[in-house]
Amino acid sequence: MQNRLSAMMQKDKQNNPRFLGEVIKSDFFYLINNYFEVSFDDIKVEINANKSDYEIVIMCAGDRIKLVQTLPG
Repeated sequence: MQNRLSAMMQKDKQNNPRFLGEVIKSDFFYLINNYFEVSFDDIKVEINANKSDYEIVIMCAGDRIKLVQTLPG
C-alpha cells in the first residue's frame, strides 16, 4: 500500500507543473488585465522543477497600458 501511494504521489508531482502553470497563467491574466491590454495567449508560463524546488518564469507581451480613471474629488 505504501509503495502504491508513493508512486501515485510521484506521478502527480510530474503532472502538477502543467496544471500549476495553467492556474498561475489564469490568475496572472486576471491581475495584469486590469493594467494592460493583453490576451490570454500573450502570457507564457514556464515551470522548471527538480526534486527540491520550482523555478517559475512568467512572460507577458501587453499591447498598451490601460488608462486609469479616477473619480473627481
